[in-house]
Amino acid sequence: MTVLRALGIVILGLLGAVVAALAVFVVGVRTRHRGVLTFARVVQRDALNPGAMKDAGAAGSSWAIVRVPGRVSGRVYETPVGVVRENDELFISLPYGEGTQWLQNVLAADGATVVHDGAEIEATQPEVVPIVRTPMASRDRVAIAIFGVTHALRLQAPAAAS
Repeated sequence: MTVLRALGIVILGLLGAVVAALAVFVVGVRTRHRGVLTFARVVQRDALNPGAMKDAGAAGSSWAIVRVPGRVSGRVYETPVGVVRENDELFISLPYGEGTQWLQNVLAADGATVVHDGAEIEATQPEVVPIVRTPMASRDRVAIAIFGVTHALRLQAPAAAS
């Protein structure tokens, strides 16, 4: 066996392993498998969120910040999220389902401060709604379909008086 052939077999094997891992991840998120969701949340929190927080909430950023006190500790937590604003409402998709700690904190506090597009917004009346009833249903339909996102958080966020 030549070195090139052996290298090709190794590369194909690695590529196959990556494809298999991605398939397991997507299926796990779609089926709300507890282990896969826990893994995804940890990776999001420890690896992706620190980078997202660098410009989250700033004007023009694709990320916003949900700022809410913890239900038990009272400590204020900040979580980067994607937000869609439509009139006096904010919508945040829930790709990891309804069991995330930040969502439970927002529901318990009956709202949160959302830093979006350079402004702090006192958002109230949180409600988990089917994602098909949000503006995200058409904007993010591919990601929603791939990951099986079924719900979003809707918050009331009156526009600041001019």
